[in-house]
Amino acid sequence: MRTMNGLSVDACGEDQVAGNLCSLEHSCGFHSQNCICATLRSTFGMDLPKGAHRFALATGQEIEPDTLPNSPVIGVLTGAVGIVAHLSDGRRTITGLFLPGDYINLASLKRQFDGTITALAPSAVQVMEHLVFEKVLDRSNSAREHFIDQTNNFLFRLLDHSNDLAKKTPVERIAAFIFELKNRMLPRKDNQFNAISIPFGRRDIADYLGLQPETVSRCFTTLTHEGVISLPEADLITIEDVRRLRLIANGGRPRKRGN
Repeated sequence: MRTMNGLSVDACGEDQVAGNLCSLEHSCGFHSQNCICATLRSTFGMDLPKGAHRFALATGQEIEPDTLPNSPVIGVLTGAVGIVAHLSDGRRTITGLFLPGDYINLASLKRQFDGTITALAPSAVQVMEHLVFEKVLDRSNSAREHFIDQTNNFLFRLLDHSNDLAKKTPVERIAAFIFELKNRMLPRKDNQFNAISIPFGRRDIADYLGLQPETVSRCFTTLTHEGVISLPEADLITIEDVRRLRLIANGGRPRKRGN
């Protein structure tokens, strides 16, 4: 494993170019039929490493956008990555959440980037220079359509998230967050459909939802005591009552002090 711009480059990203670039379990940034690997191979062959690199990120490791050359597009392969910003008094907020199959498009950035790209869990990302990514999209209509869909989905998620932060109580935000994970995360093969993995810790959930970590834990406890969810493991949520959780997430729960 070598480094570029202070990041660890996963050697298999180069060694397996001629073979199966999709060596990770779930995703190469495009899911299933939208897999980008075949298009990358047909377009660039063994020259792929000159324009695309795969990085392994440890929890908390940061990418400064200004250090990345040629306005890249970053595809999240595994783990969870956030845009983390700090206020002048040190308060931390996660302004964007990216999960496997999502993209951070720095190619169209027209202003100074506010924050750092931070791994919220052990993660892998694929960084493709802007011109490389454009060539891939030119060669694959399905890849281009998928990328446009992902961009639109990201916009609507931001709108939904801003509504959550502006109007919903803490327990309603947690309920909505559970459904967000359910809709965005690939299902764990060894669990039922309503079991959702939590890819990062309570502090990150709090910073994403504008809450305190203690409030996050209290809300999970409230939903558990009400029989809406269960927490069989620290990083796993099971939805026990989908209808009631949906009602809470949509703001239909009677207001109670502290909730």
